[in-house]
Amino acid sequence: MSKICILLLLSSVAIALGLVPPPGDRDKPCAPCSLPWQLAYSHDIDGNSVKGWKYSLVSAVLSGARVRVVIGTGYSTEADNVHVHGGHVFAQLLQHVSKASWDRFQDDAYWWWVMVSTNGIMEMTRYNVGSHRHRGTNRVRRSIEWYVQLAGLLPKPSYSHQANGNGVQGVLYDLESNVKKGQDIRCVSNKRYSFPLQNVAIASQGEYVSGQSLDHISSSTKSNSIGFQSNAYWWFTTLTTRGSRDMSRWTVGTHQDRGHSQDTVAMEWFVDGCWKEIFEHDANGKPLSGSRQALTTAILSGHRVRFQLPQWNYYTAEADNLSVRNGHVTAQALKHVSKASLARFQDNAYWYWLMVSTTGTVRATRYNVGEHKHRGDSTDKLKVKWFIDTRPWGQVLSNDPSGNVVNGSRTHLVHAVRTGADVRCVQGDRKQGYSFKAQNLAVSTDGNHVAAQTLNHVSMQSAPNPNEVMMQPRAYWWFTIVSTKGLREMSRWTVGKHENRGKSSDKVGTKWFANY
Repeated sequence: MSKICILLLLSSVAIALGLVPPPGDRDKPCAPCSLPWQLAYSHDIDGNSVKGWKYSLVSAVLSGARVRVVIGTGYSTEADNVHVHGGHVFAQLLQHVSKASWDRFQDDAYWWWVMVSTNGIMEMTRYNVGSHRHRGTNRVRRSIEWYVQLAGLLPKPSYSHQANGNGVQGVLYDLESNVKKGQDIRCVSNKRYSFPLQNVAIASQGEYVSGQSLDHISSSTKSNSIGFQSNAYWWFTTLTTRGSRDMSRWTVGTHQDRGHSQDTVAMEWFVDGCWKEIFEHDANGKPLSGSRQALTTAILSGHRVRFQLPQWNYYTAEADNLSVRNGHVTAQALKHVSKASLARFQDNAYWYWLMVSTTGTVRATRYNVGEHKHRGDSTDKLKVKWFIDTRPWGQVLSNDPSGNVVNGSRTHLVHAVRTGADVRCVQGDRKQGYSFKAQNLAVSTDGNHVAAQTLNHVSMQSAPNPNEVMMQPRAYWWFTIVSTKGLREMSRWTVGKHENRGKSSDKVGTKWFANY
């Protein structure tokens, strides 16, 4: 690594995280996008330090870092939001549906939501998928490893402002420029709460940037601890660079409004610059720059994907899952709640789900939050820009439908999971392929296999155009667990209702890609 890079490291939180490379690597160029997931801190079941420094973790959280946790030696997932409170770090882990075993769903599915803390306490609360039936809350103690991924060697906000919107650091134009470049945006509010923005948009140049944060379950503070509230609700927020925060609350599992209010908040906006534009096309799918083949190659090589709709205020979001049909791509994006404006939710909120295709077709489907009430569909033809992340994704393992190793190593995948790696799964090819994030990862009891659970998928079907896919009517959640044994377990639940639409399993070959 160059002397300049080492000096940067010495002056940043990165030195606390031990990011100075081994001697053999110190002549390599400084590459922020190649920074690994780094163990910041680990503790035993009583919250006693085992390795690293809690300060390193706190500093990373308040610098907009992504956070992953490894609980014990067999479970890994990414934090949805992180609080710093009373000298401890608290993270909500919301991407999990109940399992009967490491690679199988329970028949009567419920959400299994977790709050972990550096004090060693893990709180779990359970609610039926599609209803407000509470299935219990309890606390246990667990040893946890906390991994972080910084956006750069010197993580600092691209822009920050006071609660009244007055700028503190950076220039708004630079943040707008980064949004237009498809970059991922994370926020830190009041120097204590860190979270991603699931979608962002620009009101107009020089006016303001807005974004939605949706993955948050209501919590309460008691002394030096944070836990889930009883009678839980979703806490959705829309934030702007003017300092405004619009908050919409909806009871978990039912369409019950728990309050819609506004306030102002000081905010730091952090940019992950490890994204690049790879393809742009017009409303009919005609290439304008880059190539569709490069996009599909990146998808089938495990990369994350973001899309942008310039005609819709540069609306930008990450794909929850990606389907490939005959060399064309359709991104399903589910993290959006209906807006009255770029700064405010609608009062009677509904999910606004998108299917964005490289043909230029953009389909939207609407369902009430917490209820199986369909609010309509629409179709547009739009220009789209596509972006991929530039972080390294290595294929660690490929298994066939019978679980036989085609290439790579199961041992290496198990090691990646246990050391905090982000993992993506790819199935199929350019004719018919599918790519998705492993939202939680479990290692089998014998330590030889891995299962990936993914939840952010609403039922789809072939569209009239064979190069596209579209959402099904009477939509259901399609939850899956795929394992290195070749098993794919599927659990289906009607959107907004606790109605079982079928549980089944089959065999599928999977390529496992890791960033770590």
